[in-house]
Amino acid sequence: MKNIRNIISLLIITGLAFLSCDDSTIELDPIGDTEAGFFQTEEQMTQAVLGTYQKLTFFYTFRGRPNNFLQAIWQLPGDDLTTEANHPHEFFSGLNGNNGQLNAFYRFSYQLIARANTLMQKIEENGSIAYENQPELMDYHRGEVLFLRAWMYFKLWNTYGTAPLVRERIVALENAFPPNSQGTELLDQAILDLEEAAQILPEAWGDANKGRVTRNSALGLRGKALVFRGTVTGSNADFTSAIQDFDAISGVSLTSNYGDNFNAAMENNEESLFEFQANNQAGINNVFLDNDSFAVVGDIGAYYGHFVRRPTWVGNTVYSATSTLMDEFEPGDPRINYIFDPEPGLVTNVVKYIKDGNWTNNPGGANGSSRNNPRILRYADILLLKAEATVRSGGNLSEAVALLNQIRERARMSAENEMSAVPSDYTLTGETESTVLEWIFKERRMELACEEGHRWYDLRRRHLAGEIDLKTWDFDSKRIDLEFEDFHVNFPLPEIEVIENENMNQNAGY
Repeated sequence: MKNIRNIISLLIITGLAFLSCDDSTIELDPIGDTEAGFFQTEEQMTQAVLGTYQKLTFFYTFRGRPNNFLQAIWQLPGDDLTTEANHPHEFFSGLNGNNGQLNAFYRFSYQLIARANTLMQKIEENGSIAYENQPELMDYHRGEVLFLRAWMYFKLWNTYGTAPLVRERIVALENAFPPNSQGTELLDQAILDLEEAAQILPEAWGDANKGRVTRNSALGLRGKALVFRGTVTGSNADFTSAIQDFDAISGVSLTSNYGDNFNAAMENNEESLFEFQANNQAGINNVFLDNDSFAVVGDIGAYYGHFVRRPTWVGNTVYSATSTLMDEFEPGDPRINYIFDPEPGLVTNVVKYIKDGNWTNNPGGANGSSRNNPRILRYADILLLKAEATVRSGGNLSEAVALLNQIRERARMSAENEMSAVPSDYTLTGETESTVLEWIFKERRMELACEEGHRWYDLRRRHLAGEIDLKTWDFDSKRIDLEFEDFHVNFPLPEIEVIENENMNQNAGY
């Protein structure tokens, strides 16, 4: 998909030209595309799909000034990363409805959802005309934007707990003020979207479109959403449905080497189910246009500046792994060398995606930017979720442990020279379900360390389920002012949205 990113970076799909009508302009032809003339061909529909993917850039790139990269929202609240910087996501008590990163996350989320809803409307209206040459693309395109909308709802639930459900394109002012969702409604919608997407997405794309989502992507994310929902609702049916989805995934496997998942030369590999397709930065222009009439001006790479060693301009905003995370690993676990920098005295110690400066595939990029794809969903996550679902549904503990041991075997095989002896396989000797579940979460913490907010999302759902209490949790933070209260499990909605939308309520505690 690298070869289509230049289209993505320049694409304008929602900012279709509109001219004010007066005597000097009423007879002029519009400058650029208008909505009435767009969405008429397969090429235009494809551009609209790529424009929806393009919105992912807003969540992963550098946005023009320190502390204004959105990864902090999902990486810092957990207990695997910490920083001395003034990130309220790290110490919780400073969170409020005026937080710039949370407000940008909310805004970009609904811009992506709006793009998806617009395309689905146009497929309904123009599909019979637009897809004359390749009718199969109509289903593929719908499946792609259903997946992206579902991913967005999954992220929204894990961030705010509640946010409006927008299932159709908003074209009338009276529909522009939807209320909060309730309970797990955001997850419910994601699960429904992904169920349909899994039925209509292709099994695979050709090399020219590698990186676009597939049936496996939808099955994997749906199963994950089901496990999350089942955790907080106690629904056994969600766990059994998740296992069915995971079992339906085909043609993927763990890479032979753990480090391949973070190497720019090994993107979209056999373990990958969904990646953000980063690109070389367009230049050192940091201007990022929030107006959704435009795509991106400037950097469209993935930002890893918060992991850069010996930082200069970023000051103390650098993220480092917590000591409790590093202590989880047995000495000699090969994954250590792919996650942490063992050199003492460095300000930071996390090298995933930037190991030795080589994995960036563009070292020294503007402001810590890289073309190395963040791996959003990979098969190792799926295997661990399947093990969890097996335990939670009362399934065979030996089968769950066998899945866990696949992850540990791959870790042993990832040593640079001969195969490592650690981590050894788990062996059942009368352990209970709760013990095996703790093994799984320990393995998730190690295997998925410092990636995509996995750890925070796991802690959050377990707190909601009453399995752990984050009020007494050891976050191992560098911030001495960390103070977690029950309401912090949901971050504050943008205050301006709550003020302007009389149907919305702010999350409790803010």
